[in-house]
Amino acid sequence: MRTLTLSHDYAIGLTDFLALLADAATWEKLGSAATTQRVDPDTEVTVRTAVPASELPATLASRLTSGAELVEVYMVPGDVIGDRAEVRMTAHAAGVPVEIDSLLTLVSEGSGTAATVRSEISSSVPMFGSMIEQALVPILETQLRERLDRLAAV
Repeated sequence: MRTLTLSHDYAIGLTDFLALLADAATWEKLGSAATTQRVDPDTEVTVRTAVPASELPATLASRLTSGAELVEVYMVPGDVIGDRAEVRMTAHAAGVPVEIDSLLTLVSEGSGTAATVRSEISSSVPMFGSMIEQALVPILETQLRERLDRLAAV
């Protein structure tokens, strides 16, 4: 298992940031398809993003079928108590023996929100799993950093 941690500050308040994450239109502006489902009081957001095989290590690209997609599921809390909230996310791509589990910790800071994402990447491939995880860390870091930056502009 490999771990990746990134942080980003946003100019909007915590409640508004959570509403942004729970809105399918936000993800569509970022180039993904999204659906939402209320799980009172929370919102489950399923985000589907095309995965170009050219962006993956060869060991994984060979396992992908055409039209493969990354499926992320976010559980966005509907109730915030205090100045903190946590959003859980899991991700996978069909046919790829890799799971991503993330915890997005949000803290209200004045009129803005500080976000910290801690992601764990694990592969179930015997003997080669650690190499796959290691190869995915820089790809995930780039994609995650870009997404955090783009969320600030939505």
